[in-house]
Amino acid sequence: MFRKLAFLVLLFLPLLGKSQDSAIYSFGADLNYHPQDFFFRVRGQLMKKNLSHEVFIGFGITKTIFQKQGNPNIGYDLSYRFKLNDWFSISPIIRLSYSLLNTKVPEKHRLIHTTESFAAFRMMVGNRNRFAVTGGIGPAIEWKYDAYLGRKNRFFMWNYFAEISYYYEF
Repeated sequence: MFRKLAFLVLLFLPLLGKSQDSAIYSFGADLNYHPQDFFFRVRGQLMKKNLSHEVFIGFGITKTIFQKQGNPNIGYDLSYRFKLNDWFSISPIIRLSYSLLNTKVPEKHRLIHTTESFAAFRMMVGNRNRFAVTGGIGPAIEWKYDAYLGRKNRFFMWNYFAEISYYYEF
């Protein structure tokens, strides 16, 4: 429980408080393709100089809406923006994310947890209204409690993603 709470505190830490130097705040939304589902997320971004901190929260479209299973997703992006001209930039990204799948079966231990980290790359166009295309690959650990064996089962795998995002700077 403490690890989950610490993760949430660290996740929203960049958005707390205002700094004296010139920080840029953005709000956005994205549609993300992932091997497990399509995700819709909203995100907040804090950019100081060229370093960007982003937090996002969303849900899996297919599993949540069509299959009636809860599939929330939260995460954090750290990126460094290389501005090539006034309207085009590229960014290498480190992404950490956590998702939870409620399978509803078995009744007692029905949750599948997935923790992921990605090395990614983003291309962004626009000034105040920005569009971005992002893709990445990285390791993931999925775990579920096995009632038959009486312990957690962990699985290591490689995942990838591709997403289209929209940002509005205010």
